Amino acid sequence: MNVDAAIIGAGPAGLMAAIELSRNGLSVAVIDEYYLPGGRLLGQHYEDPAEPPGERIWDGKRIAEQLEQQARRQGVHLFTGVTAWSVSKKWEIALSGATENQLFSKVLLLATGSAEKALPIPGWTLPGTISIGAAQTFTNLHRVAVGTKVVIIGIDPLSLSVMLEMRNAGIDVIGMALPPVSPVTGKEYTPVGTLSRLSDAARLAPNAFLRTAGRFALSVSPRLAGHFMRFYFIKIKGVPLYFRKSVVSIDGHDRVEGVTVQPISVDGTPAGQPEQWEADSVCLSAGLYPLVDLIQLTGCPLVEIPELGGMVPLHGNDLSTPVKGLYVAGNITGIEGAKVAMAQGRLAAISIIESLGKKGSMTVNEAMEKVTEARKTSPLRFLPDIEKGRAKLNDLWRKEGIV
Repeated sequence: MNVDAAIIGAGPAGLMAAIELSRNGLSVAVIDEYYLPGGRLLGQHYEDPAEPPGERIWDGKRIAEQLEQQARRQGVHLFTGVTAWSVSKKWEIALSGATENQLFSKVLLLATGSAEKALPIPGWTLPGTISIGAAQTFTNLHRVAVGTKVVIIGIDPLSLSVMLEMRNAGIDVIGMALPPVSPVTGKEYTPVGTLSRLSDAARLAPNAFLRTAGRFALSVSPRLAGHFMRFYFIKIKGVPLYFRKSVVSIDGHDRVEGVTVQPISVDGTPAGQPEQWEADSVCLSAGLYPLVDLIQLTGCPLVEIPELGGMVPLHGNDLSTPVKGLYVAGNITGIEGAKVAMAQGRLAAISIIESLGKKGSMTVNEAMEKVTEARKTSPLRFLPDIEKGRAKLNDLWRKEGIV
């Protein structure tokens, strides 16, 4: 099969790019190994209190369905349940699971998204222990409760949003606590490290007072807030957030039966007697990292930028890469929310359209402004120093002499 543009990844970035490209007369194929288009949109369902009344519910599954329908109406070829296992230049894509074994394209957009980081602690292989992303998918997509008494390990913007979704679904989340400090987690998951990352997540608090107080307290002095948490814990939707306790083990014989919780200092060292909580399900949250496996086959340079989530492909503000005809969009460029990914998908499409000598629905600069606007209005910031990471990336791009 021959198309003008191939997109690997049918998440918010890939679908939005496909719609924009096809709207401007290009033939487009989108490949995704999941059986439904939508990516991480499929599991998202939350309320953004900062939005106007009537517009506060973000229903990712419904948005994914709308994007899919629009793409299909415009003639986009959607290959779901299909794996792109090899990519070579000019662009030849090897597929498995499809009637077509090969796809040829003038340009390639990689929107492969992100994956969850592992959080290995004693007992993490017991049945009943799942990742927070899996809990989100079970809750919002499949309408399946992951347990009757749930503990969440890891307090971050993703786990907080999923906790709210689980509570809205009637699931009993008995508490959220931190993982133990280890070579895997490092200082990032100490009380101070956790609190310093959460000022933006305060936007999800259920009332205006908590939103304002939370952002102020966390941004002014995470260490002071950490000391205060020794005497008090925050409750959101009735779920206590224990910033001064860590889950040191997940307990049970054939499945999860509970957890062992250890009081800790602001720096994460043990500071009291352990206690046991009964639970039948544990959700692990250690953050996300960009999926860059496939792009390594293209010869595109990768750079390590912790503020963006880890290794990311070298790319410019217009989402082009040093490899001619190769573009990126979404969480492969750094961990951000779905609104940003959708804006990036449109930007990548506009860049592709201009590279092919055509005129899009807006200029590249206008599309870049839409990405900036999406970052400002996004209800969740997964990484606190995303602007610093983007600045580092731009410096590396300039040093390569590309701009």
